[in-house]
Amino acid sequence: MLKMVDVFSGSPRSFATLPETDITMVKATQGTGYVNPACNTDYANAKAAGKLLGLYHYCAGGNPIAEADYFINNIKNYVGEAVLAVDWEEYQNSSWGNYGYVR
Repeated sequence: MLKMVDVFSGSPRSFATLPETDITMVKATQGTGYVNPACNTDYANAKAAGKLLGLYHYCAGGNPIAEADYFINNIKNYVGEAVLAVDWEEYQNSSWGNYGYVR
Protein backbone atom coordinates (compact mmCIF):
# COMPACT_ATOMS: atom_id res chain seq x y z
CA MET A 1 0.00 0.00 0.00
CA LEU A 2 1.25 3.48 -0.84
CA LYS A 3 0.75 6.35 1.60
CA MET A 4 -0.02 9.81 0.25
CA VAL A 5 -0.03 13.27 1.77
CA ASP A 6 -2.08 16.23 0.48
CA VAL A 7 0.03 19.38 0.64
CA PHE A 8 -1.50 22.86 0.27
CA SER A 9 -0.44 26.39 1.18
CA GLY A 10 -1.58 25.98 4.80
CA SER A 11 0.44 22.80 5.33
CA PRO A 12 3.83 22.86 7.00
CA ARG A 13 6.44 22.79 4.23
CA SER A 14 7.88 19.64 5.82
CA PHE A 15 4.75 17.70 4.79
CA ALA A 16 6.07 17.47 1.21
CA THR A 17 8.93 15.24 2.37
CA LEU A 18 7.44 13.23 5.23
CA PRO A 19 9.51 10.04 5.52
CA GLU A 20 6.44 7.86 6.14
CA THR A 21 4.73 8.81 2.86
CA ASP A 22 5.35 7.59 -0.67
CA ILE A 23 3.32 10.13 -2.67
CA THR A 24 3.15 13.89 -2.34
CA MET A 25 0.01 15.40 -3.89
CA VAL A 26 0.40 19.18 -4.13
CA LYS A 27 -2.43 21.66 -4.57
CA ALA A 28 -1.55 23.82 -7.57
CA THR A 29 -4.61 25.94 -8.35
CA GLN A 30 -8.19 26.75 -7.43
CA GLY A 31 -10.85 28.23 -9.68
CA THR A 32 -9.37 30.61 -12.24
CA GLY A 33 -7.62 33.06 -9.95
CA TYR A 34 -5.61 31.22 -7.32
CA VAL A 35 -2.18 29.62 -7.56
CA ASN A 36 -0.75 27.98 -4.46
CA PRO A 37 2.30 30.13 -3.61
CA ALA A 38 4.06 27.10 -2.11
CA CYS A 39 3.37 24.75 -5.02
CA ASN A 40 6.75 24.97 -6.75
CA THR A 41 8.67 24.73 -3.47
CA ASP A 42 6.69 21.74 -2.23
CA TYR A 43 6.90 20.01 -5.59
CA ALA A 44 10.67 20.53 -5.89
CA ASN A 45 11.28 19.32 -2.34
CA ALA A 46 9.11 16.22 -2.85
CA LYS A 47 10.84 15.44 -6.13
CA ALA A 48 14.28 15.83 -4.55
CA ALA A 49 13.19 13.46 -1.77
CA GLY A 50 12.27 10.81 -4.35
CA LYS A 51 8.52 10.95 -3.78
CA LEU A 52 5.94 9.93 -6.35
CA LEU A 53 4.32 13.17 -7.45
CA GLY A 54 0.84 14.52 -8.00
CA LEU A 55 -0.68 17.93 -8.64
CA TYR A 56 -4.29 18.89 -8.20
CA HIS A 57 -6.76 21.60 -9.01
CA TYR A 58 -9.42 22.49 -6.45
CA CYS A 59 -12.66 23.06 -8.35
CA ALA A 60 -14.45 26.30 -7.52
CA GLY A 61 -17.46 25.55 -9.70
CA GLY A 62 -16.91 28.18 -12.37
CA ASN A 63 -16.62 27.38 -16.06
CA PRO A 64 -15.10 23.85 -16.08
CA ILE A 65 -13.15 24.40 -19.30
CA ALA A 66 -11.71 27.68 -18.03
CA GLU A 67 -10.73 26.01 -14.75
CA ALA A 68 -9.09 23.09 -16.56
CA ASP A 69 -7.20 25.47 -18.85
CA TYR A 70 -6.09 27.54 -15.85
CA PHE A 71 -4.77 24.43 -14.11
CA ILE A 72 -2.90 23.11 -17.15
CA ASN A 73 -1.43 26.52 -17.98
CA ASN A 74 -0.02 26.77 -14.47
CA ILE A 75 1.44 23.26 -14.22
CA LYS A 76 2.40 22.56 -17.85
CA ASN A 77 6.09 22.18 -16.98
CA TYR A 78 5.24 19.24 -14.71
CA VAL A 79 3.09 17.28 -17.18
CA GLY A 80 4.65 13.86 -17.60
CA GLU A 81 6.21 13.89 -14.14
CA ALA A 82 3.12 13.97 -11.94
CA VAL A 83 -0.34 12.48 -11.77
CA LEU A 84 -2.91 15.23 -12.39
CA ALA A 85 -6.13 15.30 -10.38
CA VAL A 86 -9.10 17.42 -9.40
CA ASP A 87 -10.30 18.01 -5.86
CA TRP A 88 -14.07 18.36 -6.03
CA GLU A 89 -15.55 19.13 -2.65
CA GLU A 90 -18.63 20.90 -1.34
CA TYR A 91 -16.64 23.68 0.39
CA GLN A 92 -16.06 26.72 -1.87
CA ASN A 93 -17.51 24.89 -4.88
CA SER A 94 -20.66 26.27 -6.48
CA SER A 95 -20.93 23.20 -8.78
CA TRP A 96 -21.23 20.75 -5.90
CA GLY A 97 -23.76 18.06 -6.72
CA ASN A 98 -23.50 18.54 -10.50
CA TYR A 99 -21.74 15.31 -11.46
CA GLY A 100 -21.49 16.40 -15.08
CA TYR A 101 -19.21 19.24 -14.02
CA VAL A 102 -16.13 17.10 -13.42
CA ARG A 103 -16.70 15.01 -16.53
